This record gives sequence, structure tokens and C-alpha cells, in this order.
Amino acid sequence: MRKWRLFTFFLFASCVVLLTVSQGFSDVSPGDVIDKTNWEKVEGLLPGPILNWVKDGKVVLDIGKLNYDPDVHHPTFALETLNTNIGKYAVDERDGIADAKTGKPPKSIIGFPFPQIDPDDPKSATKMMYNKHYTQYIAGNARAVFKAHYINRSGYSRSTVGAMENMVMDGNPKSVARPNRDRVEKYQIFVARSPYDIAGSAVMTWRYFLPDKEDNTFAYLPAIRRVRRMSPGNRSDTLFGSDMAVDDASCYDGKVAAMEWRLLRRQEALLPFNFSDPGLLVRNEDGEWESSESVKKFSYGFQREGWQGAHWAPLDWVWVKLPVYVVEMKAKDPYYNYGPQELWVYEGNWLPHYKIINDRAGKYWKTVSQAVGFFESGDKKLKLTYAGEQVVIDERAEHATLISGPTPTDLWQYDVEMDEDDFSLAGFQKFCK
Repeated sequence: MRKWRLFTFFLFASCVVLLTVSQGFSDVSPGDVIDKTNWEKVEGLLPGPILNWVKDGKVVLDIGKLNYDPDVHHPTFALETLNTNIGKYAVDERDGIADAKTGKPPKSIIGFPFPQIDPDDPKSATKMMYNKHYTQYIAGNARAVFKAHYINRSGYSRSTVGAMENMVMDGNPKSVARPNRDRVEKYQIFVARSPYDIAGSAVMTWRYFLPDKEDNTFAYLPAIRRVRRMSPGNRSDTLFGSDMAVDDASCYDGKVAAMEWRLLRRQEALLPFNFSDPGLLVRNEDGEWESSESVKKFSYGFQREGWQGAHWAPLDWVWVKLPVYVVEMKAKDPYYNYGPQELWVYEGNWLPHYKIINDRAGKYWKTVSQAVGFFESGDKKLKLTYAGEQVVIDERAEHATLISGPTPTDLWQYDVEMDEDDFSLAGFQKFCK
């Protein structure tokens, strides 16, 4: 009897010790600095590849907090739809959005189509992705200039400058007021501005509401001065010699119905953000909302003398512990370059912060990390969420691409007036020259 009591005591004591250790290793607080000496503290809070980077001393995490609520950092009309759109829409058998009462595609949608999502719903992950896309549409037409730094195993290789034009046809009152006979969801152009060897190269997308109507994607090639249509599989090809594919923008910028979606689990995670406080939006002379010159400029390992980590390591991101959904995505197109992929989606606003990419054989290939950012006007009446800095790591090639967000010199504009004709084939070719 005494032996049994001693055994029970030691078993209980061991459990207490293990519980205390596991809690210590799985929790972090603002002000903590996580590196290779204490990486165990974030075990289970990061995707495997990123945890390995911390463990190997390639990346250091500065744990912080957000001085705003990212769950409600949206324009007033979008916040209202968090109530008015409850139960209004459904996902049909083709993975398209349908009116919950009639089963037919809605004429238009303002705000978030699925403000309440049941994790037990088989279509829950699909609904999250539609909400993710509508976060972009809520901000209206946007224009952005960004830099991409290419990093190889020896360090910095070169930089490119690109521009993005995004005309959305749904999601906000101005967009849905436009005539839309072709039932287009959005128009988008990515164009390279420098250096000379890729300048003028561009990709344009017409995305349609109908789930079984594929994107029309076109490429402009300066060498032949011609526009060529791309297949949907080309959206997984690398863009302008970078490590990023067209679909990798904002972790996933492809058509929702082009993928099979499955919710794997819910968990706590460390997520990267651009700032602890929102950046300032100001009105420019054209009446557009524009990021201000006060926005922070970010730096990377190759830019800091004496840095001992990876050349591509982001040095200024704020890492915050928040709940996420881990979602699996698989392309329906058999010619898509990627195999199974995994998105880590913040539960509060449905934006992904990580994408883990496997090849078609199911073996790990790339990681995309995205530091989400937030803007607000000086009077705090306008609040926007945007995709900020992105780091794409191709571990096989030992190569990385760093995509900048807005900087003091590269300002981003929202609520931009755009002409639909600029996204015609003729307008696209003229834009690229």
C-alpha cells in the first residue's frame, strides 16, 4: 500500500513539473525576444519551417502587442455588415457564393459575405477565403508601388520596382454602383517598372463572379510587344524572376473556387504585423486616401551591419500571439505547380499570415510570410486593413524574395478613380509601354 502511495505521489509530482514546463515553453509576453537560445518558448506557435529558422538563429522574434483591435479595423459600412450579412449568403455546390434563400448568385455583395463561420461547417474554410478577398474589396480601388529584393545564398542579389493597379467591382458601395454587365469581380494589373531587362513585363487578371468561369489572365512581353493569354496553371509560375507566383500575393490571391479547401484545426499562433499602431492615411490632391510619408521603413538582415542571422530575415516586424485557423488548400487544376498548401489565417479578420507550400509530390518547398498592416485617417473615421511586407523563401533554391509594403517614398492610394477601359487588352498594352 505504501509503495502504491509513493508511486502515486511521484506520478502526480511529475505531471505537475511537466505541465509547468510545457506552459513555460508555450507562452510569450510583449517585450520577449525569442532567438536560438530560447526557441522552445514558441514551439507549437509557428509553422515548422519558421520555428526551424528561429532555432537555427536565422530569425529573431520581437514579441509585441497591437494598440488597436484588428478585428474591427474596417470602414463603418463593413462593420455594419458583420450583423446585417449574418445568414444572408451560402456556398453552393460549385464553391461559389449564393443567396441563402434563393440559391442563386447575388447581384452584388457589400462588406463581408460570411461574418459568422461555424468551424464544423464543411464549407467553413471556403467561406474564410471569400471573407479574405472581400477585405481587399472593402478598401475599394487601390494603387501601389513596391520594391522586391532578391536574396541568394551569398546575400543581396538585386532589386526590382513594380506597380499594382486594382479595380474592384464588388464589396463596397462605390464599386457595386458601377455597371457590370460582364459580372467581373475585380480587375488587376501587376507591372515591372525596373530594371531594364524586365521593365514593362506585366500580368493582368479579369476575375469573374461565376465559380466555374476561370480567370482571364494575360501577360505582356516587352520583347515581342504582344499580349499573350496565360492558362490558370500559369498563376503558380514565378513572377518577374522572383520566388513569388501570381497566386502568392497576400498569401493567396487566386480564385476561391479554383481550390479545394479544408479546415485542419484552430490554435494559438505568433503572427507578424507591420506596426503596433495604425499608419496614417491622408487625402492627396486628387482626393484619394494615401499612405503618409510618416510610415515606417522596414529593414532586413542584409541591410544591417553585424547581423548574424539570415540575409532575408525581417528585423522590424511585431510578433503577436493570436488565435488562427490552419487551412489546407489543394488546386483543382492538375497542371498547377504547387501540391498541398497550408494557410494560417487570423481568426479575427480572416487574413492569412503564413503559407506553407509543398510540391506536387507533397514535399515541402516554400514558405510565404506576410506582415499585415492597418491604416486610419487622422480623425479615425476611416480604417483599412492591407497586406504589407511579404517574405517568400524557396528553401530548395536557397533563394528569397522580399516584397515591400508602403514606404515614405512609395505611397499607396485607396479610393482611386479608375477607368474600366484601362483594363481592356488595348488599355493594358498602353499601360505597359
